Parts: sequence; C-alpha cells; structure tokens
Amino acid sequence: MKKCGLLGKNIAYTKSPCIHNDYYKKNNVNLKYEVFDIDEAKIDKFFFELKNNDIVGFNVTIPYKEKVLEYLNKLEYPANIIGAVNTVAVKENSYLGYNTDYFGFIRSLKENSIDVKYKKVLILGNGGSAKAVFYALRDLEAKTIDVAGRNLSKIEMEFPLVNNILNISDDLNLYDYDILINCTPMGNINNPIIEFKIEKTNKNLIIYDLNYEPEKTELIKLGEKLGLKCINGLDMLRFQAYESIEIWKDTMN
Repeated sequence: MKKCGLLGKNIAYTKSPCIHNDYYKKNNVNLKYEVFDIDEAKIDKFFFELKNNDIVGFNVTIPYKEKVLEYLNKLEYPANIIGAVNTVAVKENSYLGYNTDYFGFIRSLKENSIDVKYKKVLILGNGGSAKAVFYALRDLEAKTIDVAGRNLSKIEMEFPLVNNILNISDDLNLYDYDILINCTPMGNINNPIIEFKIEKTNKNLIIYDLNYEPEKTELIKLGEKLGLKCINGLDMLRFQAYESIEIWKDTMN
C-alpha cells in the first residue's frame, strides 16, 4: 500500500491521520496516512529515503513549512508566490511543493460565513501559515492587513504591502480590527500560554485561531468570555487535507 503522511515536530496531537484515513476508507483510496514526527537533524535522511518507502506525498506542519523548500524541485502556484509549502508530492523522482493552506483557509471562511472583504485584519505570527493566510486575505480584498510577530525584519521582507508591522506584546490594541487571526502555536496543547491580552477589543471582533488542539484554545476561551465569535482551525485543516488528497491521487495516476 502506498503511504502519505504529515511531517513536523512534536505533532502527536494532530488530527490529520483521522481525517485522511477516514476519507481513504470511505472512498476506496489505496493510501495510508502516517505521522513523521522528526527532529530537524533527520530531515536529510527523511528525504533521502522517501522514494524507497512508497511515499507518494506528505503534508508539512510546524516548524518545517519553510525549511522543506530547499529540498524541492518545483513550487506550484500559490506556493511559489507565498514562499511556504504544506503539501509535497513525490512524482517521477521529483519533489513538488504546494500550498493547500491557502485554499483551505479560504474555504473555511466560507464555511463559517466570514466575509473579509473591506475588513481590517490582524495576523499574529510570521511563519508559513501566516504567509498563506496573508496572501489569501489580499486576494479576498481585505481592507488592511497588519502582521504582529517577533521577527520584524522578516515580516517587512516576506509580507509585501503589509499595512503595519507590530510586535507581539501584552498590550495589543484590537479595538480597530474586525478579525484577529492567530497563526502562532500560542494557546495550543504544546504552548498554552498567551503572550498578550485581548481586553482592548470591540464586540464585533472575530477571533480565528488556526490551532485546533484543544478545540477550545486559550485564545478562544478568552474570546468567548468577551462574547466574541470564535472559530478554531479544524475546518481549515479538513479543507486543506481534501486539496492535498486530490494532488496525491493525481500523482498516483
């Protein structure tokens, strides 16, 4: 049986195997989804052994969405624009990089009736997921997109046309924003501490936390206490998974 899976570090919590293997069983797809939880020092070996392990492709998560770029032969749209990959296909001795986070995020907004057009958005984080969200928001015509992170020079270089660059701190003023999107691990099962406060807000603020384990992250619990609309990243995970499956099915044909 051909294999696929998820490449990351400290990802025992992931729900991806359940989503994928349930789909494969229900749709008679001859694939098995596994978890490749490895240290960065072992990535060279992982790629070297790929073709001998019947792996047709894999998803990529924290912290390797940018690291894997150096191993790929080609980036497909929109990964080539975003500069981050969360899906890899192994095809004819080549490694092809895709970004299904972009499409999964857009579909998740529709699923939750969130219209970002002409809205003011603040993204927390400057990693691979944040970049996919940023480009999706641009294409959906958000009014302004600010990015808060720790590496301010990286944000300036890799987030073109960003409106404002902020430090993640304990005094972010969220009152003027319509949507807050957390693309950092803050508040998830491995990083339960939130490094900022959200008391300065407005009643219409929507909180979208890309984390999903636990389903009610610390950020979502804080938002719900303030009566805000909050969603986690499960829908995005599910929709990006379906996009990945179609890529791998095409690879197998």
